[in-house]
Amino acid sequence: MEFTILGPTKLMIEGRSMPLGAAKQRGLLAVLLYHVGNPVRVETIVEFLWQDSAVDARRPLLYPLASRLRAALRAVELQDALIRVPGSDAYRLTVDPDLVDYHRFLRLTAEARQAVERNQHDRCVALLTSADELWRGDPLADLRGARCEHLRRDMREKQFRAMKLLAESELATGHHDRVLTRLEPLLMDNPLDEGLARLWITALHAAGRSYDARDFLAVYRRRYRRTMRAEPVLDIADLLPTASARDLLAAGDAAAPVPRQLPNDVPDHTGHRGLLDELDALAAGEGTSKVVVLTGMPGVGKTTLAGHWGRQRQGWFPDGQLYLNAEAHGPAPPVGAQEALHRFLVALGVPADRVPPDPHRRVELYHRLMDGRRMLVVLDNVVDSDQAQQLLPRSDTSLTVVISRNRLRGLSVRHGIRSLTVAPLSHLERHHMLGRIIGPDRTDAEPAALETLARLSGGLPLALRVIGEHVASRPQARLGDLADELTGRLLDIESDDTDEMTLRTVFAWSVNALTPMPARLFLRLGLFPGGTIGAEAAAAMLAVDVAVAERALDRLARAHLVNHDTVRRYRMHDLLRRYAADRARAEQPAEQRRAALRRLLDWYLLTAVNAVTALEPDRTPAPDLPAPGAVTPLTFASDGAALRWCETERTNVLALVRAAAAEGFHRHAWQTVDTVHEVFDRSGSQEDVREMLRVALDAATADGHEPGRVGTLVNLGATYFTAHDYHRAGSLFAEALRLAEENGVAELRTVCRHNLASVHLRTGATTTAIETFQQVLTDCRAAGDATGEAYTLYHLGDAHRQLGRYDQARLLYQQALAVWDRIGSLRGRSLTHVRLAELSLDAGQPATALDLGRVALDLHDRVTDDTIRCDARTITAEAHLRLGLHRDALADATLARVIGDELADPLRQARALAVLAEALHAVGDHDNALRRGREALDLLDDTDDPQRQAVRERLLAHHVHQDR
Repeated sequence: MEFTILGPTKLMIEGRSMPLGAAKQRGLLAVLLYHVGNPVRVETIVEFLWQDSAVDARRPLLYPLASRLRAALRAVELQDALIRVPGSDAYRLTVDPDLVDYHRFLRLTAEARQAVERNQHDRCVALLTSADELWRGDPLADLRGARCEHLRRDMREKQFRAMKLLAESELATGHHDRVLTRLEPLLMDNPLDEGLARLWITALHAAGRSYDARDFLAVYRRRYRRTMRAEPVLDIADLLPTASARDLLAAGDAAAPVPRQLPNDVPDHTGHRGLLDELDALAAGEGTSKVVVLTGMPGVGKTTLAGHWGRQRQGWFPDGQLYLNAEAHGPAPPVGAQEALHRFLVALGVPADRVPPDPHRRVELYHRLMDGRRMLVVLDNVVDSDQAQQLLPRSDTSLTVVISRNRLRGLSVRHGIRSLTVAPLSHLERHHMLGRIIGPDRTDAEPAALETLARLSGGLPLALRVIGEHVASRPQARLGDLADELTGRLLDIESDDTDEMTLRTVFAWSVNALTPMPARLFLRLGLFPGGTIGAEAAAAMLAVDVAVAERALDRLARAHLVNHDTVRRYRMHDLLRRYAADRARAEQPAEQRRAALRRLLDWYLLTAVNAVTALEPDRTPAPDLPAPGAVTPLTFASDGAALRWCETERTNVLALVRAAAAEGFHRHAWQTVDTVHEVFDRSGSQEDVREMLRVALDAATADGHEPGRVGTLVNLGATYFTAHDYHRAGSLFAEALRLAEENGVAELRTVCRHNLASVHLRTGATTTAIETFQQVLTDCRAAGDATGEAYTLYHLGDAHRQLGRYDQARLLYQQALAVWDRIGSLRGRSLTHVRLAELSLDAGQPATALDLGRVALDLHDRVTDDTIRCDARTITAEAHLRLGLHRDALADATLARVIGDELADPLRQARALAVLAEALHAVGDHDNALRRGREALDLLDDTDDPQRQAVRERLLAHHVHQDR
């Protein structure tokens, strides 16, 4: 048996690959295998699998993944390998680490290093050859996201170091040609790595190719100088100045000083415990490169963090600390590398008049003086990789911390230097910091105001300090009043007695350094009301090609003015968004801002139309849509891609609808909601859908568009109908019908009558419902409305089933299914298979019900409608229960209950709990069965809804049975 994560996640047994489920399930296994034997917290798993921190939202999705993975492991006789760790919100996978290719690789490389220490190079070659054969592709191939990329780089770095060690041992054993073959592809990927170059030259010399070695060294030096703007260490003795560093120091008649240049520590430093630990690990670890880059948005506390850590670890650097403010952002011009070297050399004891004027000699002297010293070098406020490059000591006894608002890709790509992002403080850390500055008496007295102040800060330590000092200087004022004041003017409050440290000034230093296109986009993003944005929407705001917008977004991300949310989506901090909006209002004419917002709304609306058309090809689009004009909306090759876009953009659409209505784009507001509401009805909380529809109703009224108003009333009524509030749904449908008749909107008149018939059906007026549905069916067929015909046949089937006419109901469902098949509606087919499955249960055919329920679930994977999934899982649970498969019933009922909770649908929750209670009773867990039954009864009110009454009667009968 072997698990693999050095490539696609697999489980191999006797050369055969065992099934491990879908990609998310394989990803979960990969995370657990990487941490094998150790607890992995749920929030860590969520970040790996979904690239976000929404633990509560993702937890219901994680549980079934873990359950299915546990079943797959049991199938290969790993019975208790995956467990929930008692007393913690974590999972642990317990298998022999040697069964996991990556952990076997680590063991082999560790043994190889021990063999080298004993001068057993033959053994090292054998061990590392076996270790290299374990790699089958990109490690952790089933995982995506920034956290995974960090792990992947670390794993590749370990492989890279192992291959260099293997080459060294092969040289020691005389296999020069093998070394040259092995190193060639590594040199292609790492052309500036000095360790590889040294091995290559050694191998060439050993193979009798001294001319080639000299030629390679010359080419390597030119490449290194051109790229790094510095001299390589290779064979560097002939480049040293005549006078040694010690001679220079002696000439100044001084002993080597111990510089202590770090800024003062702040006494109330808060948060970033994980980053402090990582700096500890880097400083204490072994390796040839001890350089780390700290990046993050302006005001996030990068310098304070580095200074705090350096002061706390001063004893680790007995030879001193060098600090440079490179002035990348601020009123002063940036400090050039040669000027910085001059300052460092003087701090290291070189008399100012003896600092070499020649740039190359100055660099070499700096490196000679740093060689062997245990020092901390902090390069703060660095503009780019070139500025930092010549100041990085070559010695592995020193640690260099480079601080920049920009992501220094040159250092990461060329040298593999570790980059850490300093994130805003967490919710709890904000409270702690404000409490320290303001004082616990005031914060404890007004917790709601404290919460507002913490939220206003956005987690930026600079903002928290501005807020805290402002509040502390007004000891008699109420926190609530100060919170109201700061809400509107936080950007302009000073953090000291100058105007250079307002948040607005700090942000301006970064924005003013941008080139025109990223700067223009930054201001446009101040107008974007949503949470995350993609390049296509940004292109619509700018009226440029997507590639141009993507480059501008990437430049903003490198400056930490936006952050990567996922691979191709970006998020802006709330305070930066407010600053961008203020600057946009001040610097751009109102007509330009309005035109950009119109293009954005056009793009979202027309993209939503394309998405819904891919999902429901026969659905009639909203009337009077805008022409594409200056925007290019997305198109979708599959219904799955369309659905993913809708899910990703859900919160953005709600924000855009509010913004459209507020800015007077009333038609965009109601048309967007009319387009997307039915897709949003399929999953998640429905309150946001109702809120959108309320905004849309006001917008359609303000627009004076009667068909839009009628359609929105119908859609709003449908959300109340879904929530089983039939009285309010009926009132809205009746109002819509009145307006449709007054304005002669025939197609909407038919829809209103259909919906009123559905209300009759749910409130027990079944005969009236059937009569109305028959009239609607006639109208739909006369108008050629196939979708309306299918829905009406489907609901007529519901009505006849409610009356116990099962044969007639089955016939109507089958007729509806035929129409769905004809028009290609996957959702309609899935809905109808659920009803046929329920009908089979009514007829005492659980095996047939189980098959039909599985068909509905298979269709759901392409439709993604959580109401269908919940109903289908409840049906399959019921079918399993009747077939005596009690454990399967428990699993399906539990999942149905979780989905019902997500939907906040009490009827579906109660149905699932009723089946769950009976399944628990069947397996002998009577106490939990009673609890689940009582929980279900508490969810059901006393309305006359026949469906609720049926569930209540079933639960009461089950309780009576249990009490006996």
